Amino acid sequence: MVKAVIFDFDMTLADSSYAITNSTNRLAREHGLRNVTREEVLKTIGMPIRDSWLHLWGEFKEEWLTEYRSFFVEQEYAGIRVFPGTFPLLESLRDKGIRLAVASNRQNARPVVESQKLDAFFEHIIGIQDVEHPKPAPDILNKSMDLLGAGAEEVFYVGDTDLDMMTSVAAGVRGIGLTTGNFSARELEISGAWHTFDKIEDILSLF
Repeated sequence: MVKAVIFDFDMTLADSSYAITNSTNRLAREHGLRNVTREEVLKTIGMPIRDSWLHLWGEFKEEWLTEYRSFFVEQEYAGIRVFPGTFPLLESLRDKGIRLAVASNRQNARPVVESQKLDAFFEHIIGIQDVEHPKPAPDILNKSMDLLGAGAEEVFYVGDTDLDMMTSVAAGVRGIGLTTGNFSARELEISGAWHTFDKIEDILSLF
């Protein structure tokens, strides 16, 4: 019996691709870096921000990250759009007594979840500052399960990337892949998805 559902954030609960692209390009203009497209950004969503920028620009500087967090994060948050089915799904799961958490490769996931008024649904919101290794290592799911008091067989992990599905496999959790990001159902299945859906609200069919 499933007792808990753990969610990724970006492109799982909300579409952050346009917001991240716009904020990333503001930073790029400040430092003479090339502008990036939404399609390029989609391929990096789910990575830690250091890895994302290395992928996009071939370099990373700590001062860029400090500047981004100081000047561009609020603009990013303002541009995020929660998927239409997210609130109804979370309300339904909560009403069924399912315990909920967020496990994200964002450095600190709580502020972005709070910015979208989703935090009240989640008992725990875990980012990579809370664990030793980011996804696809199982650390973030293991910590979430410990906090929720649930075993791997009692948990679903919902995400939109190959990293999410590989993380679920590493933690022994059933991974539910959403095609709301950059990956097809087939690609998510190859990465270990137990089930795939096109819309987040369709997850309710499993309960």
